[in-house]
Parts: sequence; structure tokens; C-alpha cells
Amino acid sequence: MKKITLLFSLLAVSLGTAQSLPIDFDDALDANFTTAGGAVFTVTADGTNAVGQIIGGADQYNSRMDLVLDTYIDMTTTAKTFTFEFYTTEAIVMNGLLQISAEGAGGFAIEKGFVTDGNIGWETITIDFTDATNGYPNAGAAVVFGQYAQISVFTNFADTGVSTYWIDDISGAANGDSVPVTGPTSSPTTPIARDAGDVISIFSDAYTDVALGEVDPAWSTGVVSTIDVAGNNVWKITNCDYFAVTQYAGIDFSEMEMLHIDYWTGDTAGLLLNIKIVDTSTAVEELISLGNTVSGSWQSVEVDLSTLTMDASSITQILYDPTSEGMTHYVDNFYFYKAPTAGLEDFAANEVKMYPNPAKGFVNFSSASNVALDVAVYDMLGKQVLRAEAIQSQLNISSLNPGMYFVNMTQGSNVSTKKLLVN
Repeated sequence: MKKITLLFSLLAVSLGTAQSLPIDFDDALDANFTTAGGAVFTVTADGTNAVGQIIGGADQYNSRMDLVLDTYIDMTTTAKTFTFEFYTTEAIVMNGLLQISAEGAGGFAIEKGFVTDGNIGWETITIDFTDATNGYPNAGAAVVFGQYAQISVFTNFADTGVSTYWIDDISGAANGDSVPVTGPTSSPTTPIARDAGDVISIFSDAYTDVALGEVDPAWSTGVVSTIDVAGNNVWKITNCDYFAVTQYAGIDFSEMEMLHIDYWTGDTAGLLLNIKIVDTSTAVEELISLGNTVSGSWQSVEVDLSTLTMDASSITQILYDPTSEGMTHYVDNFYFYKAPTAGLEDFAANEVKMYPNPAKGFVNFSSASNVALDVAVYDMLGKQVLRAEAIQSQLNISSLNPGMYFVNMTQGSNVSTKKLLVN
């Protein structure tokens, strides 16, 4: 039993390499709990000991915290008992629920309820899953024990009350097989230092982010802020139509020359990826093509904003648009900046130059690298209209009608997108 002391935000936690039972909140990956039903989760400290804090939401039956594991909980063995330490701040009985889900072979989630002792302070909760039931809506079906990749703790179960709880040392059952990797196993390259006036960051640990009025998951079933393997904050975007960030007062991007974004997806490669910037006060918007997706590794994309046609002095909404629902993306280091002087970062040294612009008939490319260049050209609606591989210096564009196009250039690991005006 623990004695609660002054609780404060835990500013640093040790880094770990695996996420499995037991969960003691000393591992940085233990901070990856997400919430539902209005609950709020943070890692805090009980003296020198890290613990999880849950502020239970008022959403009856759904106020919970979830943690996705990289090692299955194996319930096929005789070890079916879970224990954890739980602290309540009110001298009332609370009904809770422990659930394990994401069964490896597609089986149902299983769960078992628990009840606190009605006293303020720490108590040890013990739950025997031998007689667990399937979760809603499969409660009537026979339980078939398997291996589970997610653990969830429900608070205020069957109650609309709101309170604060602490949890620690979730253990029990047995660890099973490794869960197949579905996310990045590395981090993107840390951006270089920049003067505050030379960068406007939407989100990046390297810079101070602008104050966003809203991060809007309205078009997505799963948009969460999470932590990658190196402890960096990233956004996980699942089944995304758009992922929108909004600043109702407007942000002035007019002096920014470049857009940078890092993304990772493990889904189908070769799908178009866009950024849309919007001035909602005038209903003016412009699409910025990031080219086709590359799967299975972090991709750093740089876009030249010199041919941006809209007034960028009051941008109120920025949308990350994979153009294909059902995909999972991780996004980091999303910022606008003034182009650095030569030598400040690799991109500047390896940048592909495209000229003339405007162009007619042919467009030329040059760079310091001798690696062949792959080029894809898109119209303003995002439709690919021309593609050429292993370009050395020149591309025939005589088949294109006059107008504005996006040119996506891939040279080795460097990817950039520029606008091209065809006369």
C-alpha cells in the first residue's frame, strides 16, 4: 500500500524500448495512454514515484484510458489474475472496469468489473479474469481466451460523476508474443535551431508552436497526440479524411518561404498527400501537394512556397489531407520557415532547382547530387498528369495545357514539391 504525497506534473521519465506488463509509469511509453468519454490522463508523481492520473469524465460507461501494447497479454495460460494500485480522492465507492482487447486472432474484448473500498487513499485491486465476460455487445457469447494488445481502465463506470484517481503497478497474467509493429520504430531527424522570427511551427518539439484555437478531429475517427520511441510528441492520425488545425485569429505566413513536414505511414504507398491552407474569412483556399506517399519510413518533405497564389497574411485553417481514408499516419515537425542560408541543413545543399518558371515546352532541373531524379506532375485538383523516372536534367512538358501545376521531385531520400506555371 502506498502513501500519497504531493502530486505534481512529472517533467521527465526514463525512456524505454518495450511496452508490456507490468506498467509502472517509469517507462516513457507508459505515458502513451489515450482517453475516451471525457477522461483526461497524465503521468504525475507520488513523491519520487511515477503514477498515472485519471480525471474521470462524465460519459457513463465510456470514461476510460487505453494503452496499446507491443507485447500481447497471453490469457491462454492459467495466469489470469490482474492487480494494480488505485487511489481515490473521495470517500465513496467507485465502480470501475478492467478490459483487455485487440485480440490477435480477431477475438472479442474481455472484461471484469471492480469496486473500490469507499475510502480515500491507495488500495490494491485484484481482479480474477477466470470468469470474465466478453465486452459489449458480445457479452452473451462464450469467452474464448486469446492474446490481447490493448488494456483499458474504465472509471466512473455506470456513473456520471467526475473525480480524480491515481493508478500504478498494473501487473498480472503473462506476456505473450510480440505485437506486429504498426507504427514507426524510429524518429524523424531533429530540425535545426532557428530564430523565432524565421519559423512558424504548427507542432514540433524543436520550436515553440503557435497557439492554435482548435485541433479538430471532426473528420477523423482517431486523432491523438502520442509519444514516439524516442520520447518525442507526434500526432497519430487514423482513418483520416482531413486532420484540421484552426486559429480563428489568423496567422501571417506571408514571409515564410518553405513548408516542412515529417510523416510516417505503414499503409499503401503511392497515394497522394496534400496540405490545404484556408482563409475562412474570405473562403479562399489553396492546395499544396506533398506528392505521393512512401510507406514504412519517416519521410521529410520540403515545399517551396514562392509560387503560392493566395494571400497568406491571415491563414485560419490548415488541413493535412491524405486523400484516402482508412490510412494511419504519424506526423511531426510541421512548420513554415524562411529558407536557410547555404550549409545550414542538408536540404539546402541538395535542393533540386527547377527552371525556367514559368515554362513552355521543357523544364530543366539541376542539383549538386548526381542521383537520378523522379518527377511527377499534378494539376490543381491533385490529378497526376505527367510522370517521368530517372530524369537527368530536362523534362518535356509540351503535353501540358497552360496553367498552374505541382511538381513533385524525388532524388534519393530527398523529396520536394514546387509549383510550375506552364505558358
